[in-house]
Amino acid sequence: MRIGMDIRKELDGGIGRYIRNLLRGLANSEDISTVHVWAKPDSRILKEETDHLEPHVERARLYGLWEQVALSRKVRRVPVDLFHAPHYIVPVSMKIPLIVTIHDIIHIVFPKSLPHKQFAILQMKYAISHARVIITPSSFTERELRRYFPEAAGKTISIPHGLEPSFFETPSGEDGRVKKSLGLPERYLFYVGNHKPHKNLGQLLEICRDIFHVIPDLYLCVTGESSDEDGRLFKAVTRLGLGDRVRFLGTLGNEALRSCYRNASCFVFPSLYEGFGFPPLEAMACGTPVVAFNVASLPEVVGEGGILVPPGDKKGFHDAVLTLLKGEEARKAWIERGRVQAGKFRWKDAVAAHIAAYREALSR
Repeated sequence: MRIGMDIRKELDGGIGRYIRNLLRGLANSEDISTVHVWAKPDSRILKEETDHLEPHVERARLYGLWEQVALSRKVRRVPVDLFHAPHYIVPVSMKIPLIVTIHDIIHIVFPKSLPHKQFAILQMKYAISHARVIITPSSFTERELRRYFPEAAGKTISIPHGLEPSFFETPSGEDGRVKKSLGLPERYLFYVGNHKPHKNLGQLLEICRDIFHVIPDLYLCVTGESSDEDGRLFKAVTRLGLGDRVRFLGTLGNEALRSCYRNASCFVFPSLYEGFGFPPLEAMACGTPVVAFNVASLPEVVGEGGILVPPGDKKGFHDAVLTLLKGEEARKAWIERGRVQAGKFRWKDAVAAHIAAYREALSR
């Protein structure tokens, strides 16, 4: 098979991880002869040496009509059997089979979390109506898609993401260096992700305030962008009197991220909506116990590997964290369960399922 793929979001968070790992798997598969990729000029993947990648630079701006028209014209000039859009933005007027991955429909469920709601909905409708196969990363997103877009029924399949092997590696000497360079506390709760409203960090701060009263030497370390739309998160830190008990680490590279997971006392994930949710999976693979809300796709990802609390149950979340911090035997048991759960998510399986989806699209 000769595949075409738009990889311009390769440096994004969860979508970027999906694109990078899927592309590497496809490039090394005997079932794929060539992968034509359209990438930004600063693409990292295009610097990796492989015989199966055919690079094309695409300078069109994301989230505009021109990108869809320009990309469609360029795809027509190369010999590909099908085109995979790993995001809901797809080229228009495609003459070859189209596969699209829709990770979530957060624009509909949490419209205040992201701008351009109407544009996103229109693009999703177009993608859904023109795609031969629609891929989602979880059964939850598949159900949500059919709920809001009934026309997606019959051509939507769920393929869980895999997890990069590096997250399963044993601790290295780098952990101490990273801890020192970032100024990490001895004991801290860890959160990974952006600071958008559906991530529910305001409620996490309230929970942490009560936990800090019980464990005075505990801190909360938060990754993600250093600011939010109106500074509400930083205002909440001040309002709750948390001061320097909350540390904002910014965006971390993979090595530093893995070290932060391993050094953490517990991983906390209060998100109310996830199409998949890489962070709790990464934490479990790194041997860090997880507490999250039992909502959206998280029951599929976390499974029995972490403590899931009913959404909105602040006391339940508070008590679950204290159970892991105060009981060494319970902590060890949850760490082992988490590793077992994380081990179920492998990119090898995900890539094979994508190739099967491509074959299905070609046969329709």
